[in-house]
Amino acid sequence: MDSAQTRPGKNHSTASGGRALTSPELNILNWTPGDHVLFRQLWSSRVWAAIPATIVEDSSDKVSLYIAPGATFAGPDCSRDEHLQVAATGAWETKRYVWTDQHHLWSSLPGEAASIWTIWSAPDWTHVGWKVNPETPLKRSPLGFDTTDHVLDAVINADLTSWQLKDEDELAVAVDLGLFSVAEAEQVRRETKRIATECVTSRRRHLLTWAAWRPPAAWNLPILPTNWEAR
Repeated sequence: MDSAQTRPGKNHSTASGGRALTSPELNILNWTPGDHVLFRQLWSSRVWAAIPATIVEDSSDKVSLYIAPGATFAGPDCSRDEHLQVAATGAWETKRYVWTDQHHLWSSLPGEAASIWTIWSAPDWTHVGWKVNPETPLKRSPLGFDTTDHVLDAVINADLTSWQLKDEDELAVAVDLGLFSVAEAEQVRRETKRIATECVTSRRRHLLTWAAWRPPAAWNLPILPTNWEAR
């Protein structure tokens, strides 16, 4: 399944020395590199997708998560073509999928309504570029982090020379379905454009550093916990 199909917006054992994502330390403030956590996309106050990830950084500067090929995750039991209509109902069934084809590093700055995805092909780690994924600022949960996807994307070329918006048609459908107001959609569009422009100008050094990152060999695949829907 393509990672984008987890949306409406889109598209897993403990690491050596790390804490499991089922840690009883519910008041944890920060996770340690190598810890396994759960990244969840919410919609209508329900879990839309739950993706096991590994902490790369959890600091006052940013949160970075690694999504590895082979990870099993939960997502809506519907096609990409019908995902917005299903989300608008507020009711859906979920099924298990396997994350394939790509390595992802998702990086979020504190309070910013977007994450930047660094993407490589699998298994050869060929860098294919970045994506700006607008979403609500990350909210911590006992299992990891929760957010709500904002449908639109900006795709950034691997050479950092240009970017382009993606899924503007889906954002328009989301407005028609009442998932966003016209004003909210316009704010999403403005913020996505702002961040994408900064990615090819003032943030270039950060993006190039992220593209050079690789996970430690000792890291193993996180597992989707049985309580992935717990709120």
